[in-house]
Amino acid sequence: MKLVTAGGVAAILFIVFGYDLLKGYLTKEKLAAYRPPTVAVTTLKATQSEWTTRISAFGQIIASEGVNVTPQIAGQVRSIHFRSGDLVQAGDLLVQLDDQLEQDELQSDEAKVRLSQLNADRYAKLVTENSAAKATLDRVQAELVSDQAAAHATKTKIDYLAIKAPFSGRLSIREVNLGDYVQPGTTLVNLQDTSVLFVDFSLPESYLPLLQNGLKASVGSEARPDKDYSAILVAISAQVDPNSRNVDVRAQIQDPDEKLSPGMYVNVTVDTKEVTKVFALPDVAITYSLYGDSVFVVSDPVKESSGSSKTKEYTVAQHYVDVFDKQNSKVAITKGISAGDQIISSNQQQLSKKTIITINNSVKLDQNAVTGQ
Repeated sequence: MKLVTAGGVAAILFIVFGYDLLKGYLTKEKLAAYRPPTVAVTTLKATQSEWTTRISAFGQIIASEGVNVTPQIAGQVRSIHFRSGDLVQAGDLLVQLDDQLEQDELQSDEAKVRLSQLNADRYAKLVTENSAAKATLDRVQAELVSDQAAAHATKTKIDYLAIKAPFSGRLSIREVNLGDYVQPGTTLVNLQDTSVLFVDFSLPESYLPLLQNGLKASVGSEARPDKDYSAILVAISAQVDPNSRNVDVRAQIQDPDEKLSPGMYVNVTVDTKEVTKVFALPDVAITYSLYGDSVFVVSDPVKESSGSSKTKEYTVAQHYVDVFDKQNSKVAITKGISAGDQIISSNQQQLSKKTIITINNSVKLDQNAVTGQ
């Protein structure tokens, strides 16, 4: 009985372990014979081209001249000689403050000057006739100079009370009313000379070797998304900001249609003279990750077996690359690929080292995006 029982147990164990071994063997064969589905991709040929380095930044438009018109001395607004938005010429009267007291004071000062002049002339004649002392003449002449200075000071006050445009330009919104009593420094109106416009922006100090006056730039504004404005670098700051480590740059803008205004924020792109040999690829060909930027490259062709499709199939390889620069939808690569490599430009999210691909370039990419033009 014991022998029968032991034989039964052995048979059961043989069946169980035999089944597991058979299952493992069949699974291994299945996995070995497994062939992942192919992925259809588009490709482009890696070719070197010249790449002009461009520097992008945000900037603010300023006028060649801009100022808040303010009084130099206090006074009450007697008359206003402009309207908001007017074009004015240098020297045009904008605001007249009450100067009646100063006008009366000027009449008194001028009367004193005339009297002092008569006394000076009289004593000069008496001195020549030896009828008066030279010291008396000196005192009278000093009084004349003092009275003339007082009259000149009063005239200057009167001139200050007549507030004029310091330069030609366009006025902003009026900020003063008739009868207002204004103090020195009170803004009456803003004046901007928009005949020449500049854009000021800052760049990291690492770009200093690439900057020089005369470089061309383009300026774009959200207010005019359909148009880019030409600009030329005209000034580079003599020092780097010690806090931000940035350098201030100024470019003069060509604004023939006069649609830009001081104070607007704009995008600035500077074309440097640095030209580098790179592989220019469309941005969609680059796979970005925390481990590094990479591209997938067509590798070895898959050997055809009996019954295989006539469509050529290939394996892929992943190459990590150095991204040198980006411009719009184009990326410049300096390391990681070679001339002639077939770069995969679509469906990269479905690729891995063991993926088998087929190439379908029936839809051509924009050649400008490929060549970096």
